[in-house]
Amino acid sequence: MARLDRFALELQSHPDSRGIIVASNTVANNYLRGTLLRLAQGYRHYLVYSRAIDPARVSVVEGERKREVTFELWTLPANELSSISEEATIAEPASPQPFDEIPIGPEAQCVGELTIELFKLEDGMRILADALQHHSRAKVWVVIHLPARGARPTAQRLINKSRQLLVKNGVRSERILTAVGSPRSSTCGSVNTWIVPANSTRADEAAYYSELIREAETKGFTMRRVEFSGNERIGDNVLRKQFVQGEGDLLSLKLLDQSLKNFNSLGSLYPVTLNDVEARLNREEKLIDLTIYFRERRSGTHASGVH
Repeated sequence: MARLDRFALELQSHPDSRGIIVASNTVANNYLRGTLLRLAQGYRHYLVYSRAIDPARVSVVEGERKREVTFELWTLPANELSSISEEATIAEPASPQPFDEIPIGPEAQCVGELTIELFKLEDGMRILADALQHHSRAKVWVVIHLPARGARPTAQRLINKSRQLLVKNGVRSERILTAVGSPRSSTCGSVNTWIVPANSTRADEAAYYSELIREAETKGFTMRRVEFSGNERIGDNVLRKQFVQGEGDLLSLKLLDQSLKNFNSLGSLYPVTLNDVEARLNREEKLIDLTIYFRERRSGTHASGVH
């Protein structure tokens, strides 16, 4: 915020200038594209609504990818053509590409109290619709992951609202595919958005990640990192003792499956399957990262007593 305050002062001191926020991802896509843009648009929102900068004077662009995630603040004469290097036009996706994870649930717990990013569903869908202007044929997946105690009607309302927002922002209804995914936390959920090939017929995150895992095993990828999510009472150290697939070793689907069985033997978790595992591949270095999502049982509840 201090840097944005200084940027606002620079723009106010030079009324004939305009400002550009350049958001650059890494080659490895450390941020989901939509998440990066929601953060950059949050910076713009702060300048406009907290520092009274004319919205016509400040814009956001995607910069060329860099070694690290960066946000650059530029000032240019109002009538001067920009010489900023932008991300090259992105080709139509050959496979599903995750775009964003928009949080849902209590804001203090699921978003944070001091965030500057835009986090409303309306923001995420508007930014997705803008990105689709560069893809004339691609379709969209919208996958709802409710908190563990969320109700199915809530998921349907979110699906309907997401679809309405995309259509309102110019996305044809037939390009939108929706699904309800498994819960990933007791408290927080997410609306996951994807940009996918035009021939996609159903939104199926689990099948996509399973395919990545099989590819990684077949081609001899190394397990780089595993992360756990949704475990609020069970420590990571407890879970890591049950995870027999070693980081730094070649990925083994057999060992991954054994690890999932070990988690299920703890009794304090709802059953974990391959559908609860997300995979990210670095094909250049033949590395795979995994995120495993857990749902904890309520204290005093055991597997035999849950229906």
